[in-house]
Amino acid sequence: MTTKSISFTPPRQLMKGLLGTTFVCGLIFGIGLLVSRERTMGGFLMGFSHAVSIALGGGLFLAVLRLTNARWASALKRLPEALGSSLPVLGILGLILIGGVPVLYEWAHESHVIGDTMLEDKAPYLNWFAFSVRLVVYFLLWTWLLRGMITNSRRQDVDGDPRHARALFRYAALFMPIFALTYSLASVDWISSLEPHWFSTLFGLITLSSAACSALAVCVLLALWLRRRGEMRGILTDDHLDDLGKITISFALFWGYMWYTQYMLIWYTNMPEETPYYALRMHGGWGHVSKLCIALCWAVPFFALMPKRARRSGSVMARVAVIVLLGQAAYWYWLIGPVLIGEHPAFGIWELAPIVGCLALGTWGTLRGLSQASVVPVHDPAVAESLHYHC
Repeated sequence: MTTKSISFTPPRQLMKGLLGTTFVCGLIFGIGLLVSRERTMGGFLMGFSHAVSIALGGGLFLAVLRLTNARWASALKRLPEALGSSLPVLGILGLILIGGVPVLYEWAHESHVIGDTMLEDKAPYLNWFAFSVRLVVYFLLWTWLLRGMITNSRRQDVDGDPRHARALFRYAALFMPIFALTYSLASVDWISSLEPHWFSTLFGLITLSSAACSALAVCVLLALWLRRRGEMRGILTDDHLDDLGKITISFALFWGYMWYTQYMLIWYTNMPEETPYYALRMHGGWGHVSKLCIALCWAVPFFALMPKRARRSGSVMARVAVIVLLGQAAYWYWLIGPVLIGEHPAFGIWELAPIVGCLALGTWGTLRGLSQASVVPVHDPAVAESLHYHC
C-alpha cells in the first residue's frame, strides 16, 4: 500500500544554532586544552561516547525492527534511521580522540608500561597505533552497515521494489553481530582502558544497554516533537506511545540489571584487582553521582511508566525521555570522571563545552538525516497496519 509522502524541513534557525553551538564549544574546547587538558579531554570523551551511543542505538533499533518484522513500528522507522544518519559526522570527532590518547590513557606512556607486568602483557592491544586502527575500522563498519540499511529503506520509497526490503534484512542481520562485537570492543578501548588494571566481562553489555536507553529516549522526543509540529500528527498514536513506554521500561530494567550484576560480582568476590573501581565510585561525592544515575536511569522510568495512562501521555513520556537522557549523560560522567577528575567530582566549562558540542553536532546530523526522506515510509506494505495499530 502506498502512503502519502510527508517531507520534513528542519527550522533554519535551529540548524544554524546547532552549528553555531558546535563552533563555540569547539573554541572553548581548544582553550581548555591549553588550560586543563585532562578535564577538557575527559569532557570530550563523555560527549563523544554519549553521542556515538545514540547514533548506534538508532541503528540497533532499526535492525531489530526489520529482523523481527515489527509491523506496528513501520510508520516510525524514519526516527532510528535519522539517528544512524548522524554517525558519519560524529566519526570525524574520532580523530580528536585519537589525538587525545596521550592525555587520557596511561598505557600510551612507555614510562608507565615498563615494569608493569599487566600493562606489558596488554601492550600488543593497548597501544596508540592499534587503538587508532580499531577506531577507524569500527566507524567504517558501522557506517557501511547503517548506510546499507538506510539507503535500501529509502530506495523502497522510490519504486516499492521488495528487493530493497530483502537487502535491508541482510544488512540488519549483519549489523547485529558486528555491532555487538565492535561496540563492546570500542567500550573497552575508549572507556574501560582508562583504568587498564581493571577488567569486567559485563562492561560491553552495560554500555550497550546505555546506548539503547539513550537512543529510545531520543526517538520518543523526536516523535513527539514531529507530532506537535504536524508531520507526525495522526501517525504517532497513543498506542505507539504505549509500546514505546513498555520498551523504555524494559531497557531501564536491563540497564539496572547489568549494573547491579557487575557490582555484586565484584563486591562478593572482593578481589584487589577489581574492588578499587567501585571503592572510588561508591563513596564521597561520586557515591552521590552513582545514586543519581540509578534513580534517573532505572527508578524514574520504571515507576513513572508502570501505569498505562502515563505511557499514553505525551507529556509524561517526554519528561521521562529527558530524564533518561540526563541520567545516561550522568552515567558517562560517572564512568569517566573519577579517573580524570579525581576523588572529588567537579563539573565546569571544560567538561560542559565539549559535551554540549558533541551532542549539538549529533543533533544537527540527526535532523539533517530526517529531512532527506519522507517522515513516513511511502511504499512499505506494513505502514497501513502500523497507522491503524491498536495495542
